[in-house]
Amino acid sequence: MTTIESFTRLSDDHLVAKTDQIAAAARVSTADLVAALAEVDRRRLYLELGYSSLFVYCTSRLHLTEGEAFIRIEVARAMRRFPALLPLLADGALSLTSIRLLAPHL
Repeated sequence: MTTIESFTRLSDDHLVAKTDQIAAAARVSTADLVAALAEVDRRRLYLELGYSSLFVYCTSRLHLTEGEAFIRIEVARAMRRFPALLPLLADGALSLTSIRLLAPHL
């Protein structure tokens, strides 16, 4: 597990490089989660698991906040309609919020 102390030992250059690396990995991880949610939603797997909706699945099983679940579900559904959005999320060209706001206009 990472601790704050593990970052205090890094030089300035290494800390900045590590921060860049973590941010990039977080974007890819978010894109992966949204893509997985899109497929869970398409297959309606949350019903087989005993959850009444994808939202309940996200908040109960994945422990996302209501806000996190809502935006990720909206983005997942937009990505099913417009798959080209996924790499834009992964590389940081678009954010979850920008996709959520843009999707109704596509």
